Amino acid sequence: MTDFQVLYQKSDVKEFRAYVLKDQQEQLWEKYAALNKLASQPNIVFAGDSITEFFPVHEMLQSELKLYNRGIHGINSLQLLDHIDSQILDLKPSKVFLLIGVNDLKNRQPEEICETVREIIDKIQQKLPETQIFLLSVFPMNESPEFIRTPSLRSNKSISILNKSLSHLASDKVKWLDVHDLLCDESGQLCCDLTVDGLHLTIDGYTIISKIIQQYL
Repeated sequence: MTDFQVLYQKSDVKEFRAYVLKDQQEQLWEKYAALNKLASQPNIVFAGDSITEFFPVHEMLQSELKLYNRGIHGINSLQLLDHIDSQILDLKPSKVFLLIGVNDLKNRQPEEICETVREIIDKIQQKLPETQIFLLSVFPMNESPEFIRTPSLRSNKSISILNKSLSHLASDKVKWLDVHDLLCDESGQLCCDLTVDGLHLTIDGYTIISKIIQQYL
């Protein structure tokens, strides 16, 4: 039997995965752009990558305002910046919950990522000066061998460095929500009971996050 990681990293397989991912992302950006025309204000937006996309906000959060999930799997902060209109600005939200950066760690340094997140925040504040921004810490991962699909080229060490940099972006209009440690086990890994693959959360994991976010809705 072919080792999963060997197959996963084969050049032709990687090329096919990249093609499929790009197509799926483009479809979601187009879908969001169309849905945004139907959106009502005031509202609250959740923007980010797959960890946001898979967050069942409508089932797990309660708010008098409309909740819109604008997560897109596989994107990094540069892509969010490029598509900030369809994922955030077009909705003119009263509040934005932003979680982004873990995918950047595959090939970018924490300092670079933080600068891009700063640009995202600056653009939101320029276009929507009344919008309150909630910046979530990047979640931990579980680096145990049991998660054979745990994404490579990322580590809890790099996540911690990134979170330290991101925390400095807090201001009167940017609330830093540090939820990282709430998801960790005693060794600093993402708790096995809270993850499906070493990176993404189970419903129990999202329940922990929901309790924090609910306080700010």
